[in-house]
Amino acid sequence: MRRTLRIHLPSHNPIPMFKILIPVDFTDNSRNACKYALHLAAPYPEAEILLLHCFSDYLLDPELDDPFADTGRSSLSPASEAITDRVLHRNQEDGHAQLDALYKEIKATGAAPHVLLKRAFVNGMPEDVIPEQVAEYKPDLLVMGTKGEDDYSRSLFGTITTKMVDEAEVPLLTVPGHYRGHGFSRILYATDFSKTDAQAIHSLQELLQPFNAQILCVHIGSDDTEKKDRQQLEQLRESLQGSASTQNIGFKLLEGDDVADALEEFVTQEQVELIAVTNHQRSLLSSILHPSLTKKLVLEVQVPMLVFHSPDKA
Repeated sequence: MRRTLRIHLPSHNPIPMFKILIPVDFTDNSRNACKYALHLAAPYPEAEILLLHCFSDYLLDPELDDPFADTGRSSLSPASEAITDRVLHRNQEDGHAQLDALYKEIKATGAAPHVLLKRAFVNGMPEDVIPEQVAEYKPDLLVMGTKGEDDYSRSLFGTITTKMVDEAEVPLLTVPGHYRGHGFSRILYATDFSKTDAQAIHSLQELLQPFNAQILCVHIGSDDTEKKDRQQLEQLRESLQGSASTQNIGFKLLEGDDVADALEEFVTQEQVELIAVTNHQRSLLSSILHPSLTKKLVLEVQVPMLVFHSPDKA
């Protein structure tokens, strides 16, 4: 049975262990995501980061799963099997060595010496292993590095990260490989006036409480919907006043036919360092953050994106 999707992050009174899970593939993108996560965890007195490498080798050909199919004999000669085993063993050893090297590199930064850094080497495909590790490790946050323009569709909205966007039971934070900032003072929350927005913003406040972040609650609309949008934005403000402090929250309506362009301009003008959204079974991502728009937004604005998962599938 699947666990109920969580949107709340840990309370700060008392402060529990703050846990981050980071799938790594030893690229500069995942290395950058590790360093970003370390800065995020640094203010927490009790924090832990698990570096997860999912090992899958091209030699593990699915067609060889049943070596005795049809012929009743293995398709590989004993000599070939021995060579394959040696190469596979060597690749596994290389993977372990790379994971150890990354662990030591991140540890050596000294950015947050009190943060407990762990590593795990698990055999299997990432799309299978990551959800299993989320269920077992129970992190408060899943952090994944995203690639450049050529590979972006395969990274954020590709088979692995798309699966995490849709199915991860914890908030997902994606970090562009080219992003080098570590600030958390200016945050944009893109709202579609969902009934779970107040809950998501409260979770965002809890996550970023150590940074005294300013949250800019933004909706992109048009001239035709301006009156209704202003009413809904005021309703959101009132709902937040009953459940959370609004001293660090600003509210803004933007107009524009191209949502990505409007957000991009706002992110640049307001020096936004992180974009946050809530995913309702892709209702928000398909309208405000459609893959093509998100590609343009992330690649050009170059800021990380935090995706909360609503318990209400809208």
